[in-house]
Amino acid sequence: MIVTVFGASGKVGRLVVGEALARGHTVRAFVHRTNGLAPHPLLTIEQGDIYDVSAVSQAVHGSEAVISTLGSWGSRNKDVVSTAIRHIIPAMNAAGIDRIISLTGADSYDVTDTLTFSRRCWHSFARLVAGKILADGEEHIRLLRASALDWTVIRSPAMTNSARIFYTLSMRPVVVWKAVPRRAISKAIVDQLDGASYSNASPFIHSA
Repeated sequence: MIVTVFGASGKVGRLVVGEALARGHTVRAFVHRTNGLAPHPLLTIEQGDIYDVSAVSQAVHGSEAVISTLGSWGSRNKDVVSTAIRHIIPAMNAAGIDRIISLTGADSYDVTDTLTFSRRCWHSFARLVAGKILADGEEHIRLLRASALDWTVIRSPAMTNSARIFYTLSMRPVVVWKAVPRRAISKAIVDQLDGASYSNASPFIHSA
């Protein structure tokens, strides 16, 4: 499968690229500046900016699926994730691509969530400390849900560099301070690429 990976030079993105290549996928890695990715016969580097509609369109053209591991923490406007999806959706529609897997924080709400008292309290706290980041993640889920794409958003708590790859996905909310290894997250993302067991859903990832 030919896959475009946005955020390919990030901590999770690099692992996703490596996992996808190891499974025999052809990867088009979209990077902003330098990439640091090791050369591979199945890897192509697409350099560009997610704010550039034409660059996004070019990156997905000819692919069969899209993965986004973008984040907004280091950005000025804290809108990278939602802006990217806002540009990716029409680009995928134009290219005839249906499948997309994305990543966001466990604090982000989806309209299907059951809002318990504890989750409401934590969400209110998250809005105080990282309101723009939270709004960015939630907007990107809303945009995907409103699209006609076959999408999955994996919601993750804090991440670690542990080498463990075991995980479970569930619609049961994760305890946000229970971290998950990035390697497990990257495996979960590529697993969803190979078999969409959470199509049109936003599961939480739990460390197993």
